[in-house]
Amino acid sequence: MGAARSARWLVAAVALVAVAGVARVAAKPGGHPRRRGIDALIIHSLGGPDCRDGTRFYKTVTGDARQWMTTFNRLPIVSIHYVVDRDGHVEAGVPEDIAATHATGWNQRSIGIELVNNGDGRDPFPPTQITALVTLAKAIMARHPGIAIGRVLRHSDVDQSTFPPERYGDGCTTYRRKEDPGDAFPWEAFRAALAP
Repeated sequence: MGAARSARWLVAAVALVAVAGVARVAAKPGGHPRRRGIDALIIHSLGGPDCRDGTRFYKTVTGDARQWMTTFNRLPIVSIHYVVDRDGHVEAGVPEDIAATHATGWNQRSIGIELVNNGDGRDPFPPTQITALVTLAKAIMARHPGIAIGRVLRHSDVDQSTFPPERYGDGCTTYRRKEDPGDAFPWEAFRAALAP
């Protein structure tokens, strides 16, 4: 490992996100410097729709938060701030003061949280996962007062794109690419739990 790479690794290892109950993980070298204030929190699920030749389908999401954060840390383009496991365990990724690449057009102004879930509207979100998400969201909102409850958003709220035909086929263009966190997510109860 070269000196410059060692120095970058050391800086990344020191730049840990410290949140109660959150695993500490070295910041990945991805993300981008922030150019504006944080005023949104975007909730994702790892799963979601896929499409081939006009047929929409969902894949089963396997693995835990730690495995998914390892995956995010290897991806060259996509990154995330946090992953919340089904059992409530939270993994931290890109530090909050860096813009992760998780929601087109919203990266500079938001914090992104992924939930381990199929995102198909049927896979339940366990109470332990929702409790951990509420705790994490409240802590983020306390650190970033610009995030009002009305600015806690679903990925589906900020991305209405459909499947591009050149990659997925003409029959897929009527389907939305981003539905997460999906209909099984208790959205109203979650938002109510964020109230002071």
